[in-house]
Amino acid sequence: MSLENNNITERGWNAFSSILWDASSINATYNSNHTLLSLGNYQIPQDVEMMLRLNQGKDKSHVAVTKILQTHRHLDMRPLFGRELALLPYVVAWLEHFAKSRPDLKLSSIFEFVRAMPMKVADGVVGKAKGKKRKLNS
Repeated sequence: MSLENNNITERGWNAFSSILWDASSINATYNSNHTLLSLGNYQIPQDVEMMLRLNQGKDKSHVAVTKILQTHRHLDMRPLFGRELALLPYVVAWLEHFAKSRPDLKLSSIFEFVRAMPMKVADGVVGKAKGKKRKLNS
């Protein structure tokens, strides 16, 4: 696609931005275009150029994840709470793999799980403890 000899306004560039990187939600970012690679020899705004560079990646799943991690400072874990703590190991593994440069995101996501289900976490830890209680010597 070439945009040479076109007079694209700021509104037009904003439309390209939202197609390449829709930041309205995580799902919208995931469903953004990850295949458009170039707009020809045209004076392209820096943010659009950056998105096109990201789209150069061959693994489109990784491109989508990169856009999500760059766009969303906080990942909403609430949709995963229905499965209680069963998904937590998968979330941690996903964050470990993709969010290496975002330890804050990893910690806040885990914290959100624990905060939503404190008794599940406490019961899981206490319930697995083995041995007898010891009396405190005074």
